[in-house]
Parts: sequence; structure tokens; C-alpha cells
Amino acid sequence: MSFFNEEEREIILRSFPNGIIAVDLETTGLSPLIDKVIEIGAIKITPFGEEIFNELIDPQITIPQFTIDIHGITDDMVQGKPTLDKVLPDFVKFMGSLPMVAHNAKFDLGFIVFGMHQGKLPLNESHIYCSCKFSRFAFRGRMPNFKLGTLTKELEIPLENHHRAFDDAIACLKVFTRSLEVFKKPDRKTLAEAYLFKIKDFSKQDDFSISSKLKPLIDKMKEQDLVEIKYRGGSLKNQFRPIKPVSFLPMPQGNMLYAHCLVSNMFKSFSLKKIVEIREIEEIEKKELIERMNEKRK
Repeated sequence: MSFFNEEEREIILRSFPNGIIAVDLETTGLSPLIDKVIEIGAIKITPFGEEIFNELIDPQITIPQFTIDIHGITDDMVQGKPTLDKVLPDFVKFMGSLPMVAHNAKFDLGFIVFGMHQGKLPLNESHIYCSCKFSRFAFRGRMPNFKLGTLTKELEIPLENHHRAFDDAIACLKVFTRSLEVFKKPDRKTLAEAYLFKIKDFSKQDDFSISSKLKPLIDKMKEQDLVEIKYRGGSLKNQFRPIKPVSFLPMPQGNMLYAHCLVSNMFKSFSLKKIVEIREIEEIEKKELIERMNEKRK
């Protein structure tokens, strides 16, 4: 069975003549440094055709109900499946050194790179692209938002099992293909709008730990609660700012806290090394901040 037609393959191979891999993960949460992978789905397009990778993974922890509500993968479904340390070496072989694309790729590749680090697997030369980032550039001002589900709906791309890894990987590559098609013959400057990093860029990053002073942020993420951080940088240097923490992300330049900053009403990445202090927010103030945040969204 072929998932991409001749025209789509031609568009992909015009920009990536050796081929490309689209990948998607399902996980127990959004933080690669804390949470676990429960499914890897990928499709490889090369001049020789298509190859697929699709594996459920036993995370060896109970899958939280709030993530089951999203992807539908239960503890029973992963019981007896191989663990990540068994699956990842096979996926690394599947990758080779081909470029890869994912939707919000820094999350998916964060899990993969952290897993490679834990398994002491060699970091390869794969260049990483983000279909979400590129779609913002290609369809600027034309989409209600740039979530994968929204893009597939607006672009009339079939997506039957949203939030299952293999189906989302196919949808991601189809969105990426439509984005490439906008530019007819995308040059290096255009493709730079989709580019994030190279896996090899993580070779100098050997500390994936979270310091004890930042551990309280883990509970805040799980509870989707607000907290204040004092940050040694940015426009509010060494001042407390209210945030809603989302994820601990490994990046080539170091570990990051990805969070919704309530001052700017934007999602930002904060270097863990520059977070000086965290502070609880009083419930009354928290309520006011949430009301203000909701007002800005209207």
C-alpha cells in the first residue's frame, strides 16, 4: 500500500533528493526529560519508495488518564510490548542520516535525542525540520491556527486516527508537502524557515538533569498550574514573571523550560541555567491572572 502519490513524492524529492522521514510520537506527557514514549510511528520516502516504522512501547509506568483521553492508548495495549531501549536502536537504524520532519518537532525529537543519550546511541547527522513552523511561514494569515488537526481539515488531508503516531506522521508529511508546494521550487533560504537543528548538535549536551530547586515545576506542569520564575535574562531580567509551565525540553544549547509567559501572552523557552528562583502565586492573584489571560484571548 502506498500512502503518497507520484506528485507528492516528486514534490518531496525535489527538495530532499535522498529522501526524508516523518515521525510522530505518543507519550505520557509533554516533557522529554520526565515523561515516557508509548508509540513511535514514522514513514520514510526515498527515490526507492516508502518504508514504515510503527511500534507500541511499554513505558513501564501507568499511563495518565489525561493522555489516554487524547491518544486512546491504554496500559493493556502496551503491556508486553518492547521497552524504548529495545525499540530505539531499530528506529535509529531506520533513520540512518536522512533528514526528518515532525509537527512541533522539538518535542518529538527531544524524546528521541534523550532516549539516544540514555541508551548511549551515537548521534547521527540527521537534519530536523518542523512542519508546524514551516506551515506558519507557508500559510501565514490563512489558517485559524497551526495545529495538525486544523491544518489537515483546512487543507482537506484525510486524518482518521488523530493522535495515533503513524497516522499523525503521514499527516505531518502531507502538510509539509503542501507547504513545499506553495513555493514551487523551495530554495535553501525557504527551507531554513522549517529548520530546527541537527541531531549531532546535541553532542556537546551531556547534562539532561533537572536541578532540585526546579523540581517543584514538575507538579505545576502536571496540574497545569501557574507559578512565578525569576529569570536571568530577557526584558524582565532578574524580576519575577508569572508563567504556566508546559515542558522540560532538551535543546542543543542546553535544557529549556517551555512555558506560557503571562506577561507577554506568548509561549517562550527559558534556559534552566538562567532560572534563579521559583515562587508560588497566591490564589487571589492567580485568579486575576487567569481572568486577564482569558480577556487577552477574546
